[in-house]
Amino acid sequence: MTATHWRKLIVQPLCFLLVFLLMWVPAVAQTKAAPEKPLDKDHAAKMTKGLDIFKKHVKPMLTQKCLRCHGGKEVEAEFDLSDRAELLRGGNKGPAIVAGKAKESLLYKLIRHDSKPFMPHKGAKLPDETIAQVAEWIDLGAPYDEPLVTRKKSLSWTERIVRDDARLFWSFQPLKRVEPPAVKNTNWIKTPIDRFILAKLEGAQFEPNPPADKRQLLRRAYFDLIGLPPSPEESAAFLSDQAPDAYEKLLDRLLASPHHGERWARHWLDLARFAESHGFEHDYDRPSAYHYRDFLIKAFNDDLPYNTFVKWQLAGDEYEPNNPLAQMATGFLAAGVHSTQITKNEVEKHRYDEMDDKLATIGTAMLGLTFGCARCHDHKYDPILQRDYYRMLATFTTTVRTEVQVGFDSEKYDQAKKTFEKAHAPYLAALAKFEADVLPGR
Repeated sequence: MTATHWRKLIVQPLCFLLVFLLMWVPAVAQTKAAPEKPLDKDHAAKMTKGLDIFKKHVKPMLTQKCLRCHGGKEVEAEFDLSDRAELLRGGNKGPAIVAGKAKESLLYKLIRHDSKPFMPHKGAKLPDETIAQVAEWIDLGAPYDEPLVTRKKSLSWTERIVRDDARLFWSFQPLKRVEPPAVKNTNWIKTPIDRFILAKLEGAQFEPNPPADKRQLLRRAYFDLIGLPPSPEESAAFLSDQAPDAYEKLLDRLLASPHHGERWARHWLDLARFAESHGFEHDYDRPSAYHYRDFLIKAFNDDLPYNTFVKWQLAGDEYEPNNPLAQMATGFLAAGVHSTQITKNEVEKHRYDEMDDKLATIGTAMLGLTFGCARCHDHKYDPILQRDYYRMLATFTTTVRTEVQVGFDSEKYDQAKKTFEKAHAPYLAALAKFEADVLPGR
């Protein structure tokens, strides 16, 4: 299977982002367990509540009443409850817990004295309140925050799995609708967003600034949407327009301007580590780098759907091989640094560094994650295991950097290129003379 097939396989669902978040990226833990279901809004809420019950009630009870005989100093009945994986696996009587189903869980039956041997083995039956807390914890999925015992033995990288509390990582949380806060000065409110702004101002005992005048609004809109100041004629036309929707018409016109894509594509170019030269000490030019820049400008101006925007940058040559714009989008993968003069012994190292660069950029630009640390070890902060870093990196192991002629109107392009070169000929000649005189060794 080719690299592009692999890339297409990774992004096949409608939203590549969900694939990575829900299928690929686990979090750091110290034990093995069955795969968890993807987080949705209800599941996240249950896990949060279950972890709270575990930390406040279940964990202290297990540590005080059960751990000594089951995972602390000894392991009776082959039952070790010192971590979640062993708790789920159970001992010689079978699984101790059926996550989500307290009444079917052996542990619950034993502490209720519904089944023998009654637990705790020595001492009085647990209070009904404690038993109810254990039942609720199991019904919520029996989440753990960390093992009850720190093991001296380090588990191999294939044994480390997601930890329940790490699944609550901020970028994994589902979007949810939030009610705008109540405010005192309701006359100031024009949109629901204004309520959030005013609530913070009122909380700090600040008053909103007075409304901006038309000239201020004009300049703000121009610089924000297209990055250019208004011309004297444009200023005069707006200032003289007394229609109640004059500002809305201005915004629509600026959003429809081709300069809007030029202004806002720059932000994504920064995320994509775009450059028009290869980097390193030789820093040779990339004659075709502008294709990716032009794709971004057109994508912003045409309101390209985000899922298409992402898929094309990762595997546009596979999704739509006959679409020049999709081919241009794959420049994302090659936008990073590229060493052009290396020895035979350096080929593999530089090839790997470029794959690492691709994965790191995908993580920061599209997932809100920093993959780089997991190249050498399980990530210390973001929930990424080293093994999953290499699984994802394998997607690009046979991806090849190459120059491809994009199939636009070649006659029109050639004419435009000749016109450009003719207009810039004096500058190119001066540059060539400068390099010959000042940089003869280049």
